[in-house]
Amino acid sequence: MKKYRPNTKAVIVGIIFMLLGMACWIIKASFIPKGAVFLFPLGLLLICIGGLTLTITAFIAMRKNDLAMSALIKKQEEERKKAETEEK
Repeated sequence: MKKYRPNTKAVIVGIIFMLLGMACWIIKASFIPKGAVFLFPLGLLLICIGGLTLTITAFIAMRKNDLAMSALIKKQEEERKKAETEEK
């Protein structure tokens, strides 16, 4: 059975979005404490988009693995039934 892994590009994109969001928060907190109010919600949005990207990528890989496992189990059951009928 082939094991499916999450898409590497999608994982990298999700991590980059989250890092950009954290950078917005760091810039807002450290360098511009009284101004640039838009950086806080922008950072939150970027972190959420990155997390959603990672979650969707994980679910897609999990679904592919589930389908592959189901196909393998179905194939094994058919082979077992075929062997039982030949035995009789």
